[in-house]
Amino acid sequence: MNVILTVLLLAIGMNVQTWAVSVVPTKPIVCGQCDPNKCSMTLDKECLAGLSLDVCGCCQVCAQRERELCDHPDVSSAKKYGSCGENLECRIRSGTKTHQEASCECTDQIELCGSDGKTYRNYCHLMESAKLAKAEQKSIIKVSKRKPCDSPPEITVPPVNVVNQTGSNVFLSCEVAGVPLPVVEWIYQATNGKTIVYPTDDDRISTLVRGGPNAHVLTSWLQIQALQSTDQGVYTCIATNALGKSEKTAYVKVESRHDL
Repeated sequence: MNVILTVLLLAIGMNVQTWAVSVVPTKPIVCGQCDPNKCSMTLDKECLAGLSLDVCGCCQVCAQRERELCDHPDVSSAKKYGSCGENLECRIRSGTKTHQEASCECTDQIELCGSDGKTYRNYCHLMESAKLAKAEQKSIIKVSKRKPCDSPPEITVPPVNVVNQTGSNVFLSCEVAGVPLPVVEWIYQATNGKTIVYPTDDDRISTLVRGGPNAHVLTSWLQIQALQSTDQGVYTCIATNALGKSEKTAYVKVESRHDL
């Protein structure tokens, strides 16, 4: 009986000890009297999002950059991340009720064309690149226009080869990007050398174009219904805008059901 009681007491003692360890809070940050002379030297050119004061409000440190975690008054956290930099706002991320985080988000989310001819996802992205270029003594980057830079067509997802049986339905797809938005057409070259440009009046073979999945991107589909042996050949997706042209091909092979 004494042995059993001893074992139970030991088990209870272990559980209490384990519980006590698990609820020990993180050591809080203690801020003493501010002495700027003891602060480490932080150069603005080293901080792509600019400077901000540390959690004690004393020394200058690099501010949090876009998409980095930050301190929000409505999010409790034992860890301190710091404040967001220039043109950035600390916003709560969507998450569970028991666990929330806040990150720095740019206050201007419009895509921009820089003076270097590159498209930037927003103003903060451009300003980071501008500060980095200045630090490396490269050409100054400014906002050229508040929209993406013009660019020639690019086929980001080309059509792929298809092998199917007669009577089947076949889909070919082609995703393209460019500014201004390209025009897409399909060209079919048969094995006998015959060439057809789609779309046509053929109800069995049709094309469809839809914008997305992102801005300045579109996807084109070519559908062949009731596949025939005469549909075998090379299909070319051609994207064109004022700055150029891009094309990719795919081969459609038709197998007769009687041969299988």
